[in-house]
Amino acid sequence: MAPRYFPAISGSEFYIQRISEILQKKNHKIKVFCSNALDFHAFGSSKGKRVKEKYSTINKIPIFRYPIKRFPGISLFIKKTYSPYKKVLKQLNLWNVLPLGYLNLLTNGPFTPELLLQMIRGHTDIIHSVCMPFATNLFALLAGKLKKVSSICTPFYHFVNPRYHNPTYIKFLNKFEKILTCSHKESMYLIKNGLQKEKVQRIHMGIDMKKLRKGNADKFRQHFNLRDDEKIILFCGYKNFEKGAITLLQSIKHVVKKFPNCTFVFIGPSTTAFNRTKRNLGDLRKHTINLGVVPYYAKIKLNAFAAQDIYVMPSRTDAYGIAFLEAWAYKKPVIGANVGATPEIIRQNKDGLLVPFHSPLELAKAIRRLLKNKQEAQRLGEIGYQKVQNLSWDRVATRIERIYQELIQN
Repeated sequence: MAPRYFPAISGSEFYIQRISEILQKKNHKIKVFCSNALDFHAFGSSKGKRVKEKYSTINKIPIFRYPIKRFPGISLFIKKTYSPYKKVLKQLNLWNVLPLGYLNLLTNGPFTPELLLQMIRGHTDIIHSVCMPFATNLFALLAGKLKKVSSICTPFYHFVNPRYHNPTYIKFLNKFEKILTCSHKESMYLIKNGLQKEKVQRIHMGIDMKKLRKGNADKFRQHFNLRDDEKIILFCGYKNFEKGAITLLQSIKHVVKKFPNCTFVFIGPSTTAFNRTKRNLGDLRKHTINLGVVPYYAKIKLNAFAAQDIYVMPSRTDAYGIAFLEAWAYKKPVIGANVGATPEIIRQNKDGLLVPFHSPLELAKAIRRLLKNKQEAQRLGEIGYQKVQNLSWDRVATRIERIYQELIQN
């Protein structure tokens, strides 16, 4: 169960998609339940984008999408009554009647009561939800308790983000039979803040090396009329402040002063803040290529990864950062933020560089360093490439399959 599913694009959707597809090939019967949201804006606004089809199959996986409901009266209660008393309500833990503190999950959306109803009615042996702090996790847990089947959660817990600093969330996660984490840092944060240690299972993310390595650098340069000596800095993800896209835009002026033959390529959904910051660049916009949402293995994305000189994603909201692995698959150096789980993925000066979160000047220095030192950039990319050789989605799915089997048998 997920808040969204492909063609919605993000790390958690990709995770559940790859696990589902691999387990389906192993003759497991997989069904995906999600909202009909295409973007996060749809969780709380009628202006958000949605997928029209209620039922479809994607790579032989049946996908059931349910409409998001909104009730103005409830929204007014949340704004006028619930919010002022949130600190008090967080201290309550009344599971027998829905804990008032857990109302946070419902307010985060997507509120899809029909999804919960269908989960309760249908047959299942195990329920796996992803991506805190969204309401679909609450529906997954409720369905599991009512049906008396095991439920597990991969929360992708962005523990640096203040939005996640809510003790109710970890109390909630303790209700699941298993919690799958992506990194040691994520595991330790959750355990330190009250999650039962025996429930935690750490499983790193993976890549599909054969699919990823189909990119063509020359075709990307030809498509955008980029010279052979043009340096390409790539960002792929949600273009917001948390992911570091705004910081990268702000670093451009510091980079092109010394390296004017640079193009910054952005792939992923845009935000108002990103578009505003980009407009304010003025003439520097000629150094940018702004692509929208593209499928995970779209040719233009793979070609961009093949053509890039440096991959940059100075984010504070990544539970893992799959895109770093994808860049390493092409032997490219990476730059991330020295915060959250990223320092566990990128080892400073060994397979990449780390910079302070939201520091355009420090980010620019790191980019200039790699552009100036080709041997260092090549060394970092090569070590990263060796690192991802054993990080496959097949391996991830096999470990998750074992957990499913253990819980079902017990």
